[in-house]
Amino acid sequence: MVSYIPTSLIFIGFSVATFIYAVTNRREKIEKKILINELLLGILFFNTGIFFPFLYQINSPGLSLSTLNTLWALTSIIFVLELIVWTAIFVYNAVISKKDPKLMAARDYNIYCKEVNNRWLDDLKGEFGRKILHLFTVAVIFVFWTIGTILDSIGFLDSVGLDNYSFSFWWIITVGLAFVIMFAIADLVRLNKSYMLPNWARNWYLSMRPEELDTFIASTPLVLALVPFIFTPFPILGAVALITTAADGLACIIGKKYGKHPLRKNSEKTIEGFIAGASSTFLIVVVIMILYQTWMPLSFIKILLMALVAMILFMIIDMFISRISDNILNPIFTGFGMWLIYVLI
Repeated sequence: MVSYIPTSLIFIGFSVATFIYAVTNRREKIEKKILINELLLGILFFNTGIFFPFLYQINSPGLSLSTLNTLWALTSIIFVLELIVWTAIFVYNAVISKKDPKLMAARDYNIYCKEVNNRWLDDLKGEFGRKILHLFTVAVIFVFWTIGTILDSIGFLDSVGLDNYSFSFWWIITVGLAFVIMFAIADLVRLNKSYMLPNWARNWYLSMRPEELDTFIASTPLVLALVPFIFTPFPILGAVALITTAADGLACIIGKKYGKHPLRKNSEKTIEGFIAGASSTFLIVVVIMILYQTWMPLSFIKILLMALVAMILFMIIDMFISRISDNILNPIFTGFGMWLIYVLI
């Protein structure tokens, strides 16, 4: 029964580290208007640690305790090994940097920040490339769900004591959170002891936005904000993931390509992008709920109501909230909005 504890402790540990970092540097964070995002990220890490023991069985009540323990143990082993590998890499790079003054000087974070700023191009091509990375999250969710559906339909999963939810969600959660661990630990090292990052890891970050140089990259809160929706039927999780990535990405791309009218004064967002994001949110919900109605049967009226609520919440966030990352707010608000409609109506 304790095989979930290592994973829970890892994410609670990241929560503590994030809070310490944010509070220690609070003056700088307040000045750059990013303190609240980092505190929210700490909460998301903490929630993940608390939620983890319940994620695999919530939609699979028939899962045996022995099978559940095996799933917890496999995830925990993978995450512990990942942390060991990353720790070894960082310690090695710390040693060689301290032994070589030229290497230490070359890895100065101020120099690195200048390189990122010099390479930065706020154009359509660059935006498209960054949004494709976010779509990796969606690919993980839908690919593993599809594989699970196929294996379940031929009876394989039943023969090993699993079902579509437990199999698919094990892969989705394990791959998704492994991705989070990778970037979370790399971000903490980058922001505090950048000389410990190997050169190939530094190259990862060269495409980041300049405003991410002093904080965590956007992909981490995006993935963590999806965790509560593991408790919902799959169509809600899938719709939330697509809204957060595809709808938001389409809004950015359309805004850059065709946007001519600012959404509000002194805003980079445009009315054209706003309309694209809102309409795609509505369509995503309708299409996903219809395609995956086997796992969540709904009347068409209820589907339209869920789509309308998600669209309105997306619009409110886009229109009125600028200081909190939409990678946190979009999934949380649109997801809970759809969930409430599903449960209450």
